[in-house]
Amino acid sequence: MPDPLLYLKAMGAAGIVSMTFVPAMVRARPRAGRTWLNSVCVIGFGLGLAAGCCVLSLRLRWPPANGLDRLLMIVVPAVLGIEFIAGIQRVPQWAAWLLRLTLAATIPAILLHGSIYLSGHDDEWPLWRAGVVMAVCSALLAGVWSLLAWLSRRSAGVSMSLTLCLATQCAGLTVMMAGYIGGGTAAFPLVGALIATSIGARLTLPFVGVPTSFVAPAIPGIGVVGLFGLIFIGCFFGRLPTGSAVVMLLAPLLCWISEAPQLRHQKGWLIGMLRLVLVAIPLVAVVVVAKHDFDRGMAPLLEAEHE
Repeated sequence: MPDPLLYLKAMGAAGIVSMTFVPAMVRARPRAGRTWLNSVCVIGFGLGLAAGCCVLSLRLRWPPANGLDRLLMIVVPAVLGIEFIAGIQRVPQWAAWLLRLTLAATIPAILLHGSIYLSGHDDEWPLWRAGVVMAVCSALLAGVWSLLAWLSRRSAGVSMSLTLCLATQCAGLTVMMAGYIGGGTAAFPLVGALIATSIGARLTLPFVGVPTSFVAPAIPGIGVVGLFGLIFIGCFFGRLPTGSAVVMLLAPLLCWISEAPQLRHQKGWLIGMLRLVLVAIPLVAVVVVAKHDFDRGMAPLLEAEHE
């Protein structure tokens, strides 16, 4: 049975490790600049995620045997490595985005590797259909990733990370209610590490010598890939409806509404609250529908146990 206390411990462990590591390393090299801050965020997130997964006692195997294994052991390390490289100032932006888009194009194939969807033996999933589905998923991931990265450069703030954390946590709960409990639990250390890394980086900006509007470019990339990975495995290896999956993936794009001419010059805290409210509305609706479907599906089982 799911253990809510264990999930909170995993989130807390991830958050404590990331929150401890990021400020400590930033203060160790004051005025080191943006590259150092971005690198610290990448490493801090990775350490926090590892700590949270250890608390959860996730049974990851090598070589990876399922979608969750491939997400945590291939996809997440890949995005961490790419964002580490992309944060180096000498790396051209076109090269950084070439790496990001290449990863976005390959993530669906990585997560579906060895599954029935790519076997070509099932009449419902011929190879051409698998190719079309993976291409559409890759395009969605690349689009969300590029748009949120662009927004983080235009209007920075911790609210971007908070909306991604909110979407990821809602995705995890929905995936659990869709029948993939193991996949959904991974959201807790992901969220704990991401939010602690974001807040830790924000608090230490004065020590690095960069403007308070700066956001480490690694943060939106890590958040988007983690969100996409959870939704993807929930949709293909659980019973997550496609409509719910698309809504949760696209919900963070509602942050762009704050860039309307009537809103973009408002105070930062007001913009942050507006973004959270806008993103929360569709996410809460998805979770409520998932809870309703879950209760309806579980009702016959509960009635059978009482008879």
